[in-house]
Amino acid sequence: LEFLQQERRHNYTTPTSFLELINFYKLLLGKKRGKITDQINRLEIGLQTMQSTTEQVEGLQKLLEVKMVDVGIEKEKTDELIEIVGRESADAQREADAAAIQEAETIELTNLAKEEKQKCDVELAAAIPAMELAKEAVNCLAAPSIQELKALGSPPPAAVEVSKAVMILLKGEKKASNLTWPNAQKMMNNPNKFIESVKEFRGEDIDEWKLDALNKDYLNQDFFTFEIMKSKSIAAAYLCSWIVNIVNFNTIYKKVKPLQEAAELAQNTAEAKQAELAIVKEKVRQINEKVDGLKQQLKDAEDAKTKEE
Repeated sequence: LEFLQQERRHNYTTPTSFLELINFYKLLLGKKRGKITDQINRLEIGLQTMQSTTEQVEGLQKLLEVKMVDVGIEKEKTDELIEIVGRESADAQREADAAAIQEAETIELTNLAKEEKQKCDVELAAAIPAMELAKEAVNCLAAPSIQELKALGSPPPAAVEVSKAVMILLKGEKKASNLTWPNAQKMMNNPNKFIESVKEFRGEDIDEWKLDALNKDYLNQDFFTFEIMKSKSIAAAYLCSWIVNIVNFNTIYKKVKPLQEAAELAQNTAEAKQAELAIVKEKVRQINEKVDGLKQQLKDAEDAKTKEE
């Protein structure tokens, strides 16, 4: 009171322990406030993060919805592509099977054609020497020898018989009354023209009645050979050789002709089948190429789908 009266202010005496308590409280209060502030900041950051995450999730959800639509469309396309690939592959397999069957048939026909040709060649080989001998006989004919033969007033009977055979074969003379030496002389009137007509004669086209007449009345005669005839007339001898060999060729040729026709037919059939097979194989190639393209498209689609996932 005295201090109050003198100094006009109060004087308090506080224990030191109380002051320390107050200081401790103030320190503890500051720490609590700092911790609470940190928690508030963390909470605000967390709320902001949650808000951002929620917005991102919503965006992703919308994007996912769009993607799911796209995936559905792509899945439909892929399923359609798978169906097309399966269908085209089945078509390709059917065509390949048909081509394999046709190829086997073609090979069989080709082999048959080869066999027919080989048989024909073997038979025809026997006719070639006869034709060559006939050509050789014709090539040995000379205009002077023909001129010499036709100039004979009384030729050897064997030479007359050869001239008759020539008239039957070359002129197609059927009447026996026309088979005379004078008519034979007329036939050889122009030696060069006569020789040319003999050269141009087709040994493949001898009528059956000519063959019958020659075989019946001439070819079976002992004198109807080159060796015997050459002592009588060299021209008659070569004409005799020509007749014998051209008839022999014709006989073999007529036997071979059906074989030739069969071989030709087999060859034509084989070639036709080969042409058809080539078309089928090209079709198979195109289908396989198309299928390979579709398979590549399918693989690309599946790879793209895998990347998206």
